[in-house]
Amino acid sequence: MNFNDAEITSLYVSDLGTPIDIENDAPNAPSGGQYNVTLEMVAGPALTGTYNLAVTCSDLTLTAPAPTVQIPGGALNGTGTFGATPWTSAGLLANVFNQTVPVGPATVSGHVYQYTAALWTDNGQIVSIKQSDPFILV
Repeated sequence: MNFNDAEITSLYVSDLGTPIDIENDAPNAPSGGQYNVTLEMVAGPALTGTYNLAVTCSDLTLTAPAPTVQIPGGALNGTGTFGATPWTSAGLLANVFNQTVPVGPATVSGHVYQYTAALWTDNGQIVSIKQSDPFILV
């Protein structure tokens, strides 16, 4: 990681009730309720400007956008500032972003879904894209 760069490092889904977020291929099984979406990023300590972040969800079974109830809000969509909350310092080498947001419940069960996260700055100097592993909702 360069001192003036940023990158999405992880995007995954997990059970809502687990004490530690662990990726799960069926995160709302067996109850069919809500589940968590976790996004992790790292940024060099020199970054202090604004960025844009978009996390979307696709229904791979239908090859269509997922219902809006599955799109995470809060810190996982919109604009932010490097180095400001919810970023935390990891010492002299980097700042880290680790946010988990509950979403759902699924409106259509038995479909395979996938999240895509995109991070970019207005000047295009920083661009990072990451996809979650596909998962099924019950």
